Amino acid sequence: MRAYKFRSSAQIDCALDIVFNQRLYCADWSLLNDAVEGTFIYAFQSSAKNDYQKKVQEIVNETKKLRVCSLSTTFDSHLLWAHYASGFDGLAIEIELPDSSAIKTVKYGGVFGVIEMTERLDPKDAAEIVLSSKYSDWSYEKEVRVLSREEWFAFSNPVRRVIVGHRMKDSLFKALRIVCKEQNITLNRTGIGDEGIDADHIGYA
Repeated sequence: MRAYKFRSSAQIDCALDIVFNQRLYCADWSLLNDAVEGTFIYAFQSSAKNDYQKKVQEIVNETKKLRVCSLSTTFDSHLLWAHYASGFDGLAIEIELPDSSAIKTVKYGGVFGVIEMTERLDPKDAAEIVLSSKYSDWSYEKEVRVLSREEWFAFSNPVRRVIVGHRMKDSLFKALRIVCKEQNITLNRTGIGDEGIDADHIGYA
């Protein structure tokens, strides 16, 4: 799966870590910018004799063990550049994510994630549902997530493209151009037209 990790110009060290070490940092989800991250409601049949309180706590406990790295399946969103790439002076790194059970496509819906309680429900599976569910107001992000119990998630394919914002400072742009040339990475720069955001090719000649 192809996905994009946005970084601001102030986070250039984090961007370079992705390029050189082929890994993604997975953060404590409680520190993410969604105020209701990790919150869920649950439903069960009224005829059920089990009140499920124990299982709810197990789900909460499993959720606390997970860490999150958020990416997007698109780079051409004005809001993504504004919110996560410091208003087009940052960048987006194109990553080929591996086939992995840790990769989850976010599903958008109500404010809270919903868990359907059954006797066979695995708390670990439920925790992943909770952390891959978001309110529909966030749908513009077209988010895909890495859910991991570890701080770092490694990917095997090297970075092949970096897209820099057209507001990036010239000195930083020149430094990235050197890095991308040495690492055989395609370098693009955003351009904005009537039809949206383009990724214009930057040559090394």
